[in-house]
Amino acid sequence: MNTGVDAAPLRRARSWIGLVLVAAAAAGAYANSFLGAFQFDDIPSILENPTLRQLWPLSVPLSPPHGALTVSGRPILNLSLALNYAISGCGLWSYHALNLLIHIGAALALYGIVRRTVAKAGARASYGTAFAVALIWAVHPVTTESVTYVVQRAESLMALFYLLTLYCFVRSTDAARVDQSVLWMALSVLSCWLGMATKEVMVTAPVVVLLYDRTFAAKSWSGAWRERRGYYAGLAASWIMLAWLVASTGWDRGGTSGFHVGVSWVGYWLTQGEAMVRYLGLALWPNPLVLDYGPASAPPAVAYALCGLVLAAFAATVAGCVRGRPWAFLSGVCFLVLAPTSVMPGVLQFVAEHRFYLPLAAVVTAAVLGVRAAASGWGLPAGARTPVLAFLLAGAVACLGTATALRNRVYVDELTLWRDTVAKRPLSALAEANLGKALLDRGRTAEGITCCQKAITLDPNKPAARYNLGLAYEAEGRWDAALVEFIAAVDLNPKMHFADFRAGRLLDRLGRGVEAERFLRMALAAAPDLAEAHGSLGAALVLQGRRPEATDEFARSLSLKPDQPEVEFDLGVCLEREGRLEEAVSHYSAAVRLKPDYGEAQLNLGVSQARSGRARDALSALQSAEKLMPDSAQAHENLATVLDQLGRTGEAVAEYKNALRLKPDSAEAHYNFGNALIHARNLAAARDEFAEALRLRPDFGAARRMLDRLGSLPGNP
Repeated sequence: MNTGVDAAPLRRARSWIGLVLVAAAAAGAYANSFLGAFQFDDIPSILENPTLRQLWPLSVPLSPPHGALTVSGRPILNLSLALNYAISGCGLWSYHALNLLIHIGAALALYGIVRRTVAKAGARASYGTAFAVALIWAVHPVTTESVTYVVQRAESLMALFYLLTLYCFVRSTDAARVDQSVLWMALSVLSCWLGMATKEVMVTAPVVVLLYDRTFAAKSWSGAWRERRGYYAGLAASWIMLAWLVASTGWDRGGTSGFHVGVSWVGYWLTQGEAMVRYLGLALWPNPLVLDYGPASAPPAVAYALCGLVLAAFAATVAGCVRGRPWAFLSGVCFLVLAPTSVMPGVLQFVAEHRFYLPLAAVVTAAVLGVRAAASGWGLPAGARTPVLAFLLAGAVACLGTATALRNRVYVDELTLWRDTVAKRPLSALAEANLGKALLDRGRTAEGITCCQKAITLDPNKPAARYNLGLAYEAEGRWDAALVEFIAAVDLNPKMHFADFRAGRLLDRLGRGVEAERFLRMALAAAPDLAEAHGSLGAALVLQGRRPEATDEFARSLSLKPDQPEVEFDLGVCLEREGRLEEAVSHYSAAVRLKPDYGEAQLNLGVSQARSGRARDALSALQSAEKLMPDSAQAHENLATVLDQLGRTGEAVAEYKNALRLKPDSAEAHYNFGNALIHARNLAAARDEFAEALRLRPDFGAARRMLDRLGSLPGNP
């Protein structure tokens, strides 16, 4: 008689308990990440990204801005951020919540891959191994940059799709029926396509799946292709879409990556030996963690030695992969995932912790398997081995989770983050430049300038340092000095469209419209949806007397970013000059609605309403303008004119006196004051005002005619 208990429900229960514990541990380690602020690349990619403002039609969030932004050429990443914007606007909680959910989802997918692969290999304790791997990876502090730093979701979301691509393939090989296998392969292909639209590193996913197939499923290259050629064709087809997306960034991610961005290929590759070794070291001992490592620190001889070591490991990995060795698969994953950023030179960083987010999973898997294998030789009784391993796992998770929570605290604001980076890597020009920007944002301009100048001393060819120094000078009102730095940034990186925009805007303010137009058009060539650049281009065109073109640019700017009171005002001015008063009134009204203390907009709104015959509507706007700009003669004069039209002559006379006190040489004000005095039946005083208007402007025909009507000309009895 069979008295045993069915093992399947127990296995399922154990699996679910493991998944819940992994999710709970990740949530605990990252609970304080919700205190983190928007940082660095978050600002242009999220706060200044107009394509996040609406979810429908999908074509809007699936068309991220061009240029060197983190979201450029990555529509699925952009769509995920648009979803957050729809939920909480600029409120951080939903962004951090989704980042954490993505990380947990990736950890659970990793759990599934490891469990099924260990079981497929015939090893025991597949649940325990998978649980240990997923748990350690979920709380490891090296993952903080990809989880706590909001826009680096690019890495974690790509990794989720990468792992799902592999997980769904593994499920397809375990499926009992053909239709189930086909369904899982279809889901794998879908995940691959979504990953390609999230980040370029996904390019190696089809190769990793093929390597897995050869190692654990088909057991040969020819068998893998023969059994699943249609599936691999679907995976490979995603490379076509990826190529199109990369092309949308100019093939070089806005001048920051590629073989033609001014970085020596050999010089960059030499740094990658140090980078690989550093990644491995951080996996084993994650301290110190740094957002930017600055220049490579290894001496030339050491750099060559490290590169030689990495190449030897790569050669051994290739040999192992050809023979289908399981250890080589883990090593191959590390090399393949790091390959795109290690082979393709970049101008920003030679090493970045977020790049190791997914390779870390392979390292953790190898470490857990190694410890399990070693435990068999420790001489422990069979019953004691599991408790000892559980104790070691608990200790490791507690230490790693605590380190993750401590690292999250560094992301509380930009100033804390960049101070931490500069303290750990004092030779990082990027860190100094961004520390300067953080100080500048807090009004500590002198300190900010000092940091930016130090950044340029560390690396005069760092565009970000030049750009941030330009921002500091601009904040001080040193426009000429700021212009020099913005132009220097553009010279170093011609695709740095924000520097083009800043230079163009400054030239516009300096009255150099033609030069401003050139820089602004360069900015718009790289980032055609940059609303502020369209607005500044409109102002530059006004300087050149090209009002119809300026009107189009102002309208384009507002269509991209409606909440711009200054652009509403400028468009209103253009429309008013073209005689389109009702349209002008609409835009002046919008400017006032967006910025009620906008005195110039209140004034122009009132004047336009008065010219349209709506004196009573004009009165409210002009009274607001007079209160907001008590020293503006124009505000007092126009208010006086409307008051006179409404028959409130006494008040009008008082306002004309205020206007003339502020601007006594205004012939028009004297003339209008004279008319008000006629209405007040003070003809003698009116004659004096008309006479003064004529004295100030001898060709003032209307003043002369009024004097004729009053029966007296200057000097005649």
